[in-house]
Amino acid sequence: MDQLSPDIFVTDAVLLDLTRKRPGEVVDDEDMEAAEEDAGLAVREGEAVILHITPETQKRASRKHAFLSENAAQYFEFKRVSMVGIDARSLGPGTGPSPTHKILLHKKIPVLEWLCNLDQIEADRFRIVALPLKVKAPVSPARALAIED
Repeated sequence: MDQLSPDIFVTDAVLLDLTRKRPGEVVDDEDMEAAEEDAGLAVREGEAVILHITPETQKRASRKHAFLSENAAQYFEFKRVSMVGIDARSLGPGTGPSPTHKILLHKKIPVLEWLCNLDQIEADRFRIVALPLKVKAPVSPARALAIED
């Protein structure tokens, strides 16, 4: 984390609603395209993509969540996003690193997990600030803030 520039963590972001996916279901590139179409927008190069995948009412009720496929990670790589965030405990089906993590982190695309209150963000596009601690470690806690204009 200490090798990453802080400006990576202060950027424009887009919110995609994937709450129609059920816990345990796979989210792939086609789901991303559908979420963009439903929102009437397209992910732009350099934006952070924040995925609202778990309704607040389900977060504590179930340990299972929808998770990203390798195709979804490759879609973000193709779109050249700056960061990917999700309101689940992991991008993958478990709590540890998944192939999805490896694809994104290999391309130096940071991952934010366990985000909350995404249902309170009203804008499809906003600024996100999510500064991690400057530590010599592969992961760090961060406080994420959405700034709507």
